[in-house]
This record gives sequence, structure tokens and C-alpha cells, in this order.
Amino acid sequence: MSVSQEQHLLGFAARLFGFMPRSKSPNLVSTSNREIEALHRRTESFYLKLLLGGLIGVILLIAVFWGGHSAYARWQERRLIRKAIFAIEHGDEHTASLAARNVLELRPSSASAARIMAQLTEKAGDRIALDWRRKVVQLEPQSTDDALAWARCALQFNDIATAERALAKVHEKGQATAAYHAVCALLAQARQEEQKADSEWTEAVRLAPDEKTYQLRLGILRAHARDADRHASGEMMLRGLRDDPKQRAAATRALIIEGVAHRENGQELLALARELQSYPEAIFSDRLLFLDLLHQSQDAQFSAYLTELEKNTTAKALDLAALLLWMSRNNLDLLALDFVRGLPPDLLEKWPVPIAVVDTYARLKDWHGLEGFVKNANWRQFDFLRHAYLARALRAQHKPAAAEHEWAAATRGASGQSDAILSLVRAASEWRWDSETVDLLWTLAKFPEKQREALQTLCGFYAKRGDTQGLHRVLVRLAASDPSNLDVQNNLAQISLLLKTNPKESRRLAADVYRKMPENAAYATTYAYSLLTEGDVKGAVKIMSSLTEEQLRDPAISAYYGICLASARDERASSYLEIGQKATLLPEEKALIEKAVRDLDSQRRP
Repeated sequence: MSVSQEQHLLGFAARLFGFMPRSKSPNLVSTSNREIEALHRRTESFYLKLLLGGLIGVILLIAVFWGGHSAYARWQERRLIRKAIFAIEHGDEHTASLAARNVLELRPSSASAARIMAQLTEKAGDRIALDWRRKVVQLEPQSTDDALAWARCALQFNDIATAERALAKVHEKGQATAAYHAVCALLAQARQEEQKADSEWTEAVRLAPDEKTYQLRLGILRAHARDADRHASGEMMLRGLRDDPKQRAAATRALIIEGVAHRENGQELLALARELQSYPEAIFSDRLLFLDLLHQSQDAQFSAYLTELEKNTTAKALDLAALLLWMSRNNLDLLALDFVRGLPPDLLEKWPVPIAVVDTYARLKDWHGLEGFVKNANWRQFDFLRHAYLARALRAQHKPAAAEHEWAAATRGASGQSDAILSLVRAASEWRWDSETVDLLWTLAKFPEKQREALQTLCGFYAKRGDTQGLHRVLVRLAASDPSNLDVQNNLAQISLLLKTNPKESRRLAADVYRKMPENAAYATTYAYSLLTEGDVKGAVKIMSSLTEEQLRDPAISAYYGICLASARDERASSYLEIGQKATLLPEEKALIEKAVRDLDSQRRP
């Protein structure tokens, strides 16, 4: 190719890509190459910027989408929480629960929704409220209010250990508040530590002198005291609170209850009750309290007031049921049944009126009437209870096959619902159907939210029957579900030692519990007995001797001290064994005492 042709092609290329050589020179070829390379670099830079810009755009789009979703979720959370709060304020728990659960689906870490679920389950008396309260504290560990709410919830279910753990979560600043001391007072009352409770309520009143409810609680506590001065002080506080419109009903109610307990002047109590039931803020139980005092004092106004209540309760199923139960428990069953027969059928189907009616039939032992009332009724979601009461009526009429059929229908209807099973447990226990009660409790123990309650009830049941094997079975489950509970661990060690089940592990467990709280008399007793089972008589006596004389005079503790002393051939054993025989003992413990007495008798023989 000639030079002219080459220059022509380069010029064409330059025009094609949008540039022209500024001037012609002998180095035209090298200049054109550099310009082509620059063109390539600009092209690469353009596409690189385009790619980078696209990538940034995608990231921004994702960020906008994610931020928008997050903002939407927060907006939904606020909206649903407001809806739930509004529903609670208007008594619509179902809507409140749905709204809170929808929030938790959007944001499982929503403390507000968990707090609402805690409130709802507390009101329903469901122990799962403890789990919701615990979750709130985990989500907001610095919140004093939530820690105190958790503690109050634990005390509602008589779970002292959990209440202590909840109070331990309160930081130092929170411990200086009146609310903290109020919960400490409630805990002390649960432990039956009246002096401690008094000092805590006193401190709460000092820190919040305008909080009248603290004064009310302190007044009630002191009015309940056996000490005359403290009792008088409490009464004075309660009488002072009767001038406060917000506290007068509670204060008057407390004065009446304490007056009845102390058998004070009946006419004065009747006057207080008459005033209480006249308050606009009085509740139906206040009217029943007035009715009760009229009945006890055989006041001429009783019949007229009972008739008035009968007329006024037909509009409210809860009040009607309460009145029927009051009549039944005051041996007015025939009067209650006559009243029921005059009520419209649709009113008798409103819950919980049916339960009050069947209770009246049962107290009268009118099994045929009970059968007729429940046989063709429709108790809707409580139909499992209808089958249970029908089973009771049939069993009482010696119809075992039909009764068994109805009881099976009751248990089927309750299956899968822990609250329903618990209702059957209460009914069967009240009727003293022991076998059915135990079976239901073991079924109930499969539900996490009811497990603890079911197992503790089984513990009491087996202990009362002296069934050590059954008690051991329950304690194994309890210890596995709550390994931090020293009482349970101690009881498991003790029962295992009595049954000689895995003695090595039982001794280790007894020693571990004792080391954690050596001042506890029950723990020391179990540890001493574990040493005795190893043959360490001196060690066992030494541990027991470390307890105070007051502790050793407790029949349950005294029994083991006597056993240890008898093994050491100590004559003091007799007096302690005699005290120990007054305790509620398991068969294996009774056998140990009998053996100790025999050993002492053989030692005395020449």
C-alpha cells in the first residue's frame, strides 16, 4: 500500500470516530495510533462508568426498597399497636390479640407487641404470660417498669423464684423507686415475711406519699396483723382512706373483711357493707357481701334484698352465676333451683350460668335432674364439660358403661387444649376421681405452658397418698424442666436416696444443693441423710447439729435428726423421733423411724 493510500485510510478512520488530525506531519502514522489508543481508553472509560452507574443504581434501588419495607413495617407496627391498645381499653381482647400477633409476624422483636400479649395472657390467668414478660425484659433490659411487671406476673402465679430473678434485673437507680419497693413488699408477703413486707410498703409510701394504693396495701397488711398496735394502726389508715373517693370502696371492703375475721360488732359491719354496696363504683361482689351479712345476722331485710338481686342479675350472666353459687354455698339450693326454673332457657345457656346450675343440682344430689339439664344442652366450646357432668350424673346413678362413654367424650373434646384439660382436672379433683385426675395431669404436663403447674399438682397428690415412686417420677420431670430450682433438686435427691435410686448421683446432688445454701434446714437435712447412707454417721450428726433448736423442732427435720442420733447411739434420739412421728411422712421415712426406735430399744436391753 502506498503512503497516500495509507494516509487516506487513516483520515477516513479519524472522520469515522469523530476526530481529525490537527495538522499533517511526517509522523502521521504514530500520531494516529496514539489518538486511536486514546479513543479506546475513552470508550472503555465510558462503558466502565456505565457499568458502575448501573451497579450503584441497583444498590440504591435495593436500599430504597428495603428502607421502604422497613418504614412500612414500622408504620404497620405503630398502627397495629394502637389498634390493640384501643381494643384492650374497650374490652375486645380477641382483636387486641390478633393485632399483637400480626405485629410479631412482621417484627418478632417488637417489645410493644410482646408486652400486649403479656397483659392479655395475665388477664386470662395463663402462665405463658411469664414467657412474654421475660421476652420483653430481654428486648428492653434497661426498662425498670418491664422488670417489675415480670416480677408481679411471677407473683400472680406464685412463682417466687422467678420473681426474685426479675427483681435482680432492676438496676440501682430503679431500686430507689417506690414501685420497686412495692414489688419487694408483695414478694415478702408471698414468703409470709410480714415484718419485711411492712418495711417495704412503708418505704414505698415514703417515696410516693401521693400514691394512695400503697397506703391501702400497708393498711390492709397491718389490719391483718395479730399485734394489737399494728392492727389498730392498719384500721386507722383504712378509715382515713375512706375519705378518698378513689380508695373508699377498697378501704371499706378491707375493713369489713378484717372485721369478719376478728368477729367484730356485726351491726357496725352491716352498716359498712350497706354503705359499700351503695357506692356507684361498688362491684357485684360487694352486693353479695352485704347479702351475706344480712343472711348471717338474720336481718329482716334479707329476703327483700335477695329478691332485688335476683331481678337485677338477669341482665348479666356473670352476676347471675355468682348469685346462684352464693345461694348454693349458703345451703339455699332449693331456693336457687326454684329461681332457676323461672328463668328463660336462653339465659340458662349463657356462660358461666350452666356451671352454677349444675353445681346446685350436684349439691342437692339430684342426679336425675342434673342428667336432664345437661343431656341435650349445647355448651358450645365448653361441651367437653357438659359430657363430664353427664358422666358424673350417670356414675352416681350406677350406670358405669354410659358414664365411661361420656367421660371419654369429655377427654376427647378437651384434647389439644391445655385450658380445657385443666378445667377437667379441677372438676375430677373436686369429685375425688383420683385415677382420672392423675391421668389428666400427666396429659397436661405435655403442654409447656402448663407443665410446671401440672407437675407441682402431681407432686402434692403423690405426697398426700404416700406414693414415693410416683413422687420420684414427677421430680425427675420437674428437675429436668427447671434445673436452677434448688427446692426441686433437693427433693429429688432426698426421694432418690429413700428409694436407693442411683445413690452416687443422689449424694452428689444433695451435696451440691447444700453447698449453695447451707443455712437452709431442708437442704442440710437431705445432705446429712446422704452422708448417713454412706456410713458417715459423725458427719451426718455434725451437719444436723449445725441447725438451730427451732429448726430441729420442726417435725420433718426432727425425724431425720432422730434417725441420725439413733445411728450414733445417742439417747437424745428418742425425743426427736417422737416429734418426727407427727410429721407427714412417706412410707420409707416411717420405716426409717421404726427401725431407729427398734435400734434404741435394743441398745437399752441388758
